[in-house]
Amino acid sequence: MTGQGLVVIEKVNKHFGDLHVLKDIDLIIQRGEVVVVIGPSGSGKSTLCRSINRLEPIDDGTILVDGKALPAEGKKLAQHRADVGMVFQSFNLFAHKTILQNVTLGPIKVRKLAKAAADKEALELLARVGIANQAQKYPAQLSGGQQQRVAIARALAMKPKVMLFDEPTSALDPEMVQEVLDVMTSLAAEGMTMIVVTHEMGFARKAANKVIFMADGQILEENTPDEFFTNARTDRAKDFLSKILTH
Repeated sequence: MTGQGLVVIEKVNKHFGDLHVLKDIDLIIQRGEVVVVIGPSGSGKSTLCRSINRLEPIDDGTILVDGKALPAEGKKLAQHRADVGMVFQSFNLFAHKTILQNVTLGPIKVRKLAKAAADKEALELLARVGIANQAQKYPAQLSGGQQQRVAIARALAMKPKVMLFDEPTSALDPEMVQEVLDVMTSLAAEGMTMIVVTHEMGFARKAANKVIFMADGQILEENTPDEFFTNARTDRAKDFLSKILTH
């Protein structure tokens, strides 16, 4: 199975105490693919996402990113995290640093980029996510939607091979959700490899190449958005869809 796919997950298990949160997960994500992971709360979606970035260590199995296993810790892990961008529910920006400083910190510290070059790239990225005019402000001066777009720019500044989004819009006010999804949709269109845990079914339909449906720590379905939304195969998925698509 190895050698194909940018992210290759094989037989991954994870326990929290007695709770078996990931059960023999197998998943291959190709370069340029946008994979949306959906499922009920507690199904293991966020844990799966976090394990790819090694924020959650796994009990057994293998996760390869671009053919390389995840390093345990130290410098190599920092390098790996640079290849795997991560955007969380909460924006995790540094409150005491400007927007520009938030975006340039990683490239300067980890990638050893000169400040002038880092600033130039950061401003281009902030323009790309639609907030170039906010560069000198602090996070508290921005709306939630703007802060999340900064978080996306910050992850992109590391030139990651794959981007992980863990429910990136769930902490936002409804009117801000679309501005973040628009940025994500344009990233997908540009060919960024993305793994997105989300409840936004419109985004899944529009931007995903593949929908993964998880329940009870297992992948129950893996299909194209069209097939999944119109022709779910398992009762669990049908039940889930009937609950969310009627609202």
